[in-house]
Amino acid sequence: MISKEEVLQLAELARLKLDESEVAGLQKDISNILEYVGQVSKVEAGTTKEVPMNNTVMREDLPAGTALGEREELLRAFPKREGDYNVVRKIIQKDE
Repeated sequence: MISKEEVLQLAELARLKLDESEVAGLQKDISNILEYVGQVSKVEAGTTKEVPMNNTVMREDLPAGTALGEREELLRAFPKREGDYNVVRKIIQKDE
């Protein structure tokens, strides 16, 4: 079981102030966690089945037009424009 001093040292590192009841509870909880981690670390690696990796790409990855057609058509459809850029409403405020 983890000692009271070790819990207090961990609390100091985490900049936590604990009362006596919290220290006792954390002693038990941390000990249980460490015991469980010890059990998990004993499990042998390689107990899972290997999954074969297959490349199932059926076509070439080529660029296509936009959803509305060609680029210029899309730019013309946008309400506000500055050169080749679409202008959108600012949604981020400085006070956030």
